[in-house]
Amino acid sequence: MRYPRFAAIVITVLCIFALASVASASRIPVSLQPATTPEPVTSGSTTSTSANGSGATYVVKQGETLFKIATHFNLTTKQLAEANGITNPALIYAGQILKIPGASFANPTTVAPSPTTQPTAVPQATGTYTVQVGDTLYKIAVRFKTTTTKLMSLNNITNANIVYIGQVLKVPTDGTGAPVPTPVPTIQSGQPAAPPATQVGYGFDYGIEAFTTGQDLSTITGQISQLGMHWVKQTIYWRDIEPVRGQIDFATIDEIVNRFTSANLKILFTVTSSPAWSRSYILENGPSDNLADYGTFVAALAQRYAGRVQAYEIWNEPNLRSQWSCTESTDKPSFCKAKYSDLLSIAYKAIKGVDAKAVVVSAGLAPTGYNDGVNAVDDRIFLTSLYADGLANMSDAIGAHPLGWANPPDSSCCSAPEGVTTHFENPSFYFRNTLDVYRKIIVDNKDGSTPIWITKFGWGSSEDTSAPEKNNIFVSYTSLDEQATYISRAFELATELGFIGPMFLSNLNGCQA
Repeated sequence: MRYPRFAAIVITVLCIFALASVASASRIPVSLQPATTPEPVTSGSTTSTSANGSGATYVVKQGETLFKIATHFNLTTKQLAEANGITNPALIYAGQILKIPGASFANPTTVAPSPTTQPTAVPQATGTYTVQVGDTLYKIAVRFKTTTTKLMSLNNITNANIVYIGQVLKVPTDGTGAPVPTPVPTIQSGQPAAPPATQVGYGFDYGIEAFTTGQDLSTITGQISQLGMHWVKQTIYWRDIEPVRGQIDFATIDEIVNRFTSANLKILFTVTSSPAWSRSYILENGPSDNLADYGTFVAALAQRYAGRVQAYEIWNEPNLRSQWSCTESTDKPSFCKAKYSDLLSIAYKAIKGVDAKAVVVSAGLAPTGYNDGVNAVDDRIFLTSLYADGLANMSDAIGAHPLGWANPPDSSCCSAPEGVTTHFENPSFYFRNTLDVYRKIIVDNKDGSTPIWITKFGWGSSEDTSAPEKNNIFVSYTSLDEQATYISRAFELATELGFIGPMFLSNLNGCQA
């Protein structure tokens, strides 16, 4: 799948909310100026002809964005913003009445929603906290062992994405009047199981994938650090680093590793794509004829970068034929007969033999939703088969690519969210469904202490780009504002689940097929 200008989109979102230089994509940054949100009205969404007949009005509903409303009326976000004197498209509110230029509609009958009676909360001791640069409501909630919902209730906040530097918030306390920060979250199994393998493990943390080829490493490193990320993913294409057998281009990798480690970033290497000299079939990506050659390569990496590269993901999406191909000709596409589990076992032993502390992560699988055996193997079936081959004994973490397409991270199959007309019909299209199923497979195989590392996730948006191709139409369903909300919520959800290790947003600075 492709995320058009994903990094530019993320940075755009950050600028909308931070009104400053790049801030955290792992959390939606604070606005630098306080924003007053008018009280919402209780009417539903309506359109009506204006008095002069020149257009119509529309009442914003909870959860809507200017982008979605503009799309509904065949307008651009800019046109709708200009018609209503809106200078920041991210700041609209439920109940706001918008002018719809060039439109005239019959006034449908709507029913005002009934007021919701909230239960009386048990009084709780509170203290105060002053919002700092880089803070978000979610980050503050984690620090003080509470939730964003609770903080919103305590402080009468209607939009979790809008807090500002210097704002004084009420926060729960331990009863002594002193707010109690929370420690960094660690992996905890959701099922009774053996203790986590903490000697080689890492708890939940924020990460991002960055492309470094032809890029200024100083700039890239600075952006990652400013985003508040602690991990960075680098895809190491074996074919490019060892184009001639035995001649490994360490110089290129040395520069990357040195730069990232100097910024105190932890590193995940995803090692994939065999060189031509190692394969009989080169039409598509696939494993080497002799799987031991891959083991030799990853051992060389692990030995050279011991203590500086913390983790290795073994291959990328081997349940796709395009990544595990032994196709002789285009009219005879074929998966390789070699088993991925054999490659993983070889790589695990090779890496551990030279760097026992390195974390070995099984390949993130493509959430395919189908299982034709020619183009793809269903990732759920593939993961189950890996456990039958002994996955628990050849990995420290389970890689996952729980992509959400245009479905919110908390949603479940298979009701289409508002504005989504494709890519909702199968559980593989849902971030949460994929994680829940993987967790069940892991626990069912008595491996509950092993965390899931989300080595690729994200939501694309075409709001500020040209229209996507048909196979990427799902990115047109998601606005930049929704993208920011979904990414933030996905990170938050991961901490709630308790079995997620580092997770890597795709991506900082490029498109990826």
